[in-house]
Amino acid sequence: MNKRSLIYNGGIALLAALCLIWLGLNSFFYHEIPEVLTGNDIKIKIILTGLVVYFFSHLIIIFATATRGQNKISVIRYLLLGWGIVSFIFVLLHFVSLHEIADDFGSGYSYKSMLRLTWHSQIVMALFYIFTIVYFTTAAVRGGNTPQVRSISREQMFITLNIAGIASGIVGLFFIFVYLKFYENSWLPLNIRHQMRSFDIFPFAFAILPYLVVLAGWSIRYFADRRSGWNDEKESSNINRSGMLTLMISMPVIVFLIGACFSTHIPSRGNVLITGSLSVLWLLFYLFFSIFVFSVTALYKFRLD
Repeated sequence: MNKRSLIYNGGIALLAALCLIWLGLNSFFYHEIPEVLTGNDIKIKIILTGLVVYFFSHLIIIFATATRGQNKISVIRYLLLGWGIVSFIFVLLHFVSLHEIADDFGSGYSYKSMLRLTWHSQIVMALFYIFTIVYFTTAAVRGGNTPQVRSISREQMFITLNIAGIASGIVGLFFIFVYLKFYENSWLPLNIRHQMRSFDIFPFAFAILPYLVVLAGWSIRYFADRRSGWNDEKESSNINRSGMLTLMISMPVIVFLIGACFSTHIPSRGNVLITGSLSVLWLLFYLFFSIFVFSVTALYKFRLD
């Protein structure tokens, strides 16, 4: 058995087990919600520290999943990666739900819907950590990271990168459409009540972070192979063609949407949305739409060739 592989995969499984135990500990505290969230004792510190641990552990596990070597394409690996991205978004929702419960309780409002979101996010994250423990424990027992053909390794990274891009693109576009609301009498106006604030950028950061983590892993592998004198011409061709298609599709879409928006009558109140939030939203839309289109076309051409 490969000792290095055992330590690496076993360490990831151990990290997931620690987070799972932490989730279980927090579950006992959540039975005392909302009182525990309005106090200043050790319980609230454990909960907040747990959120930080969940944040970084997700990024570590996603990176480890994306870069783990295998001698064949694994559907289980891609399922774990996809679920990890979904679970990572629920880390944000978990924090939001806890914050809203404390605010609603202090203001005398009902907090039951936010409490349900708290438990749902707990379940999503717990399933991700259980999946991680099983996957990496199995890899540690089998030896993991076995010697493989270099082209297979690059194929795995390329597929993983594009799956992460599709998932991040969909999540990012969903967050954008949360801000873009439709009136009954017009097809593309904006709900002026949803004005972006400085902290509203965090959901979009959460959406793109998993993609950036996988992109970092792919870039390291790509430049290492280039330095060794090996280059995958098929992969390079797919990247070039996908980039051209992304530009041809995304540019007309964003030009059309911006033109349609500025030609649509919007009530005079809420000018901050016109001068500030609107331009930021279109930039974010272009970013996530481009990532989504590029990933879809690259994956399609990879499978087609």
